Amino acid sequence: LVVYRDENDKLKVLSKAVFLKPCNAIWSRHNIPHMTSHCFRIGSTTHYLVQGIPPDIVKMLGHWKSDTFLKYWR
Repeated sequence: LVVYRDENDKLKVLSKAVFLKPCNAIWSRHNIPHMTSHCFRIGSTTHYLVQGIPPDIVKMLGHWKSDTFLKYWR
């Protein structure tokens, strides 16, 4: 869970949409394809596995219900 302060200094939860909208706006100006939150999930899964984090811990961290996350291990 990530929170931030809005323009009225109120705490807001950072949703996927709120995070990805400015990211994709910046990336599109540089001809980088649109990305979804799933891209970040795959990236973090790969990062943890390459760092030697045991797959059962990665599964728990990523809230994976099955072992399909292992197919992203590149």
